[in-house]
Amino acid sequence: MLINRKDLKLLLKFVFSGIIIFCFHYLLFKCFHRQLYTPNIFYIHPFLLSITILAVVAIKIIIKKSKRQIFGFLFMSSSLIKMALSIAFLFPVLQGSHAFRKEYVLQFFMTYFIYLIIEVYYLVRDFKSKNK
Repeated sequence: MLINRKDLKLLLKFVFSGIIIFCFHYLLFKCFHRQLYTPNIFYIHPFLLSITILAVVAIKIIIKKSKRQIFGFLFMSSSLIKMALSIAFLFPVLQGSHAFRKEYVLQFFMTYFIYLIIEVYYLVRDFKSKNK
């Protein structure tokens, strides 16, 4: 089996963290509606959560089948792929004539970096615990 109980627990932590990030963003949106308003802003959370989970699953599967020394290379390559997918996700907004283009991109990348910080935290913590 490729995903064991500990890996499933890690994925559930990611999902729970994603829900918390979404709730916090929604609360900020409701409190500061005039400053944070951009159409369809909440589509970014399912997108970022799904590519983060896919990256983590891919890293965990490849680490199980190969050497642990390539962890850094795997993480960097998954980050590059995630960034390319993010640019593809943002491309319609960047090319369109949206009035809230700058606000959308700013909120997207703030959320992206929050997901990235959580991903790094959980992966490094998991990697360190397996090396002990």
